[in-house]
Amino acid sequence: MAFPLHNAARNGDVAGLTAQIGEGANLELRDPQRRTALHLAAWAGHVDCVKALVAAGAQVAASAQDDMNALHFAATKGNADVIKFLLRPTNEGGGGMKVNAKTRIGVNALMLAAKQGHKEAAAVLLERKADPAATDRRGLTAAEMCKDGELKAQLQEALEARNASTAGNAADAAKQQQKKQRNLKKVRDEDGRPQQPAAAAAAAGDAQQAAQGAAEGGEEAEAAAAAPAIGADLPPEVAARLAREAAEADAAAAAAQAAGGGGEGPAAGGAAGAAAPAAAAATARPAKKPRVMLACEDEDFEDQD
Repeated sequence: MAFPLHNAARNGDVAGLTAQIGEGANLELRDPQRRTALHLAAWAGHVDCVKALVAAGAQVAASAQDDMNALHFAATKGNADVIKFLLRPTNEGGGGMKVNAKTRIGVNALMLAAKQGHKEAAAVLLERKADPAATDRRGLTAAEMCKDGELKAQLQEALEARNASTAGNAADAAKQQQKKQRNLKKVRDEDGRPQQPAAAAAAAGDAQQAAQGAAEGGEEAEAAAAAPAIGADLPPEVAARLAREAAEADAAAAAAQAAGGGGEGPAAGGAAGAAAPAAAAATARPAKKPRVMLACEDEDFEDQD
């Protein structure tokens, strides 16, 4: 089977490539190794062909065998210009590919460039935030795969800088947490008490109201307990008589108050005389009106005088 689009892309034939695109060529057609025309253009380093295919709508992230994409093919051959275009954001007219994407065996573009000793390609990848600490399935980094001494030193330096940056970020986060704790402690010290969340404050307010209500109820209970209870510890007939006498004394006091301020002479004297026993009875009684508690459980609690 012939692959004319693939041939034009691999050979850098931009005119032939664009002509086939204009005729409706299948941009995603795969060869026996499942490679597209974009893969071959990236591998061969023909950046104009790569741009023409991407502009025509070729799938930039398409993978061939072993999940090799266009960026992996470009890094294998050290094609820095193609790498720059593929990593450029799409809103800037680039391919928008992910710099740390890995193949099926766990290698990324930086590892592929380092293994072949492509210094410029590796530098471009590091500039685009390729991770020098990434490892393949065997646990090897790009620096450990590299055989070129100069490039290996550069990759090792990048790895150390990355680790230092990570440690620095962790230290900064710890400092921020400590600062937050100090500020919180300062607020607590100024208030003299820990800051309560809204729910805890509401619960504290409810508890305070409940305690206040209980205190008021206790005062009422004490006042009620202080009032003498007639009949609590007396025989039924005695309690009934005392209650009746108290009621008569109250009635006499009310009558005397209603008749007070009238005239002088015998009528006034009679009213005063009638009010005297009531006044004496009122003086003898406690200030608080007594509660009458009759022993009603006994059937015969009438006055038996």
